[in-house]
Amino acid sequence: MSWPAGVAGSIVLALGAAGLIRGAIPQTVASTGSTGSEPIVVANAYIRPPVPPTQLAAAYFTIYNTTAQDDQLLAISTGAGADAVLHKVVNGVMSAVSGSVVIPAHGNLVLSAGAGHVMISNLFGPLTAGQTVDIELTFANAGLITVSAPVIPFSQPAPGGAGTTPTSGAASSGAPPSGATSSATSTSGASK
Repeated sequence: MSWPAGVAGSIVLALGAAGLIRGAIPQTVASTGSTGSEPIVVANAYIRPPVPPTQLAAAYFTIYNTTAQDDQLLAISTGAGADAVLHKVVNGVMSAVSGSVVIPAHGNLVLSAGAGHVMISNLFGPLTAGQTVDIELTFANAGLITVSAPVIPFSQPAPGGAGTTPTSGAASSGAPPSGATSSATSTSGASK
């Protein structure tokens, strides 16, 4: 083997190993570039598969706003179905939310069983346990964040205890759990 080919091979090997190591580390939301901190953290995302004969799936997660400024969840989309609509309990009734939802400064929005969810309808195919679905959340300040949510059967508990204690589904004060990593990645910078 020639010297240049050996050096090039070593560089490729080192870069590949670095990529494998980086891929094994849990990722958090990238900064918007202005503060160097994580503005929005999405934790414990998961999806329950449809219960036959319905063709509707429900996604659950908690959104934490770690900034000193309110943010708004403007839109939700997913590659699993044509429609993704936020539902929250309003006056004791589960209802579709029209318009944006405010995530208060240093607050959160908890979507859990019985309190709120993202309803995914007009599915493009079957959703089965073990699959992962990307959900795109668009925020007024944080921009576009893509969340990877595993499909978990009803026989298994929700990640991080999510969904075990129903809440109002409304935004409330709170911070990400200590040591929590986000299941989301930022795919664009802040938009205003």
